[in-house]
Amino acid sequence: MPPTRAAPETPVRLSDCAKTLVSLVYILLLLVGILGNTLVIRVLQSIRGRRGVQTSLSHHMCSLASCDILQLALGIPAELYGSIWSPFPWPLGTIGCSGFYYLWEVLCYAAIFNVLSLSCERHLATCQPLSLHLRQSSRLRLRICLLWVTSFLAGLPMLFSIGLETINVKAIKEEPFEVQVCTPLRQRMGLFITSVCISFLTYLGVLMVVVVTCWRMRRALQGNTSLEVTGPNGSIQLLGRFSGGHTAVRRQNANLLGWIVGVLAVCWLPFQARRLMTILRSKDQWTETYYRSYITLQPITNCFYYLSACLTPLLYNLTSRNFRRCFLHSISPCMKRLPLESGSWEAQCRYQGIRLSVLQQETCDR
Repeated sequence: MPPTRAAPETPVRLSDCAKTLVSLVYILLLLVGILGNTLVIRVLQSIRGRRGVQTSLSHHMCSLASCDILQLALGIPAELYGSIWSPFPWPLGTIGCSGFYYLWEVLCYAAIFNVLSLSCERHLATCQPLSLHLRQSSRLRLRICLLWVTSFLAGLPMLFSIGLETINVKAIKEEPFEVQVCTPLRQRMGLFITSVCISFLTYLGVLMVVVVTCWRMRRALQGNTSLEVTGPNGSIQLLGRFSGGHTAVRRQNANLLGWIVGVLAVCWLPFQARRLMTILRSKDQWTETYYRSYITLQPITNCFYYLSACLTPLLYNLTSRNFRRCFLHSISPCMKRLPLESGSWEAQCRYQGIRLSVLQQETCDR
């Protein structure tokens, strides 16, 4: 809810027709998003035990899919009940008010941090594949855990700056009465403004970093096609880094990151702009027109926000033919499974793994 000091002469609510339309769209996004991301996790779990699967990519995709599911499962029901159908008074109590917006903030940070970590991992896999291969999966899992811990810590300012405040509202032909609304607390408005600004700057920073990594990955794909590795007796051996189908796989990774950053830019920008409306004016400067504009924009911008969580499974299917086959196979188990093509996750990693294992063994025997 916006930081209102006093409500307009009549409570600002959406019409019943608008509430019904928003509810239908939200429910559709909820079902599609949870189903799609659940299938993504199922596909990743089904191929995780196979030899040569890119463990780093699998863990990041699973973490991002889990974040999307939580965004939809926690955000949509609470918003429909507390912000769309029963905004006055706030029906979920003080804990529900602070907890809802705190978890919302945590999941926002978790989503952008997952995208940042994924982009750095794919950049390393493209530009320094040997160092990535030698990394242990336990370190990767630790980094993802730290990513989530950081998200929980980053959202703490929102936990202490949001709460219930009592305001006066006036119904038609009735005396004014007091209701409690979930809003930024007046005595902690500075903490709320700081939290919103940091969140917005983090969002912009991650977008710029991912754009740069995508650009560097594309340059690497267009550059040298071999990797020099020092073998026994100081001999130089060439490891095919971007040959054949392996180039296609890494190009798919670059395309995936490009699509993800595009979705974040398009779907999250209206949501971030509406959040900035809460700090561009102080509570004393909120007019009825400004307040009505905020209430009208809230479901529209949040639809775009939830849409980003639904589009992630689609992006995986569009950018990877082999993932699309596994995804379709999970939907229809009776579907005949086609053999993986050259350059797929398994074929690529098996080839590189054999080459790197031979080089490591030769180095150890030296």
